[in-house]
Amino acid sequence: MEDTPEDIALAVEIIRQLENLAYPEEAILQAMIYVCKDTLNKLPDQASKAHWRNKITLALADSSSPN
Repeated sequence: MEDTPEDIALAVEIIRQLENLAYPEEAILQAMIYVCKDTLNKLPDQASKAHWRNKITLALADSSSPN
């Protein structure tokens, strides 16, 4: 994974950790909502927040696409 982009490497690590914890899928999804909201709130301005909120919404609307 040396040449893997940072965001993909981070996603793989998070997935591995979540699999090791063996939480139900519903709990993981709810936790990810909290993580997204927390991270969005830490962005520096409303434009960045709107951009990422839209990007997340579009990605979730097309769950067959990895990004």
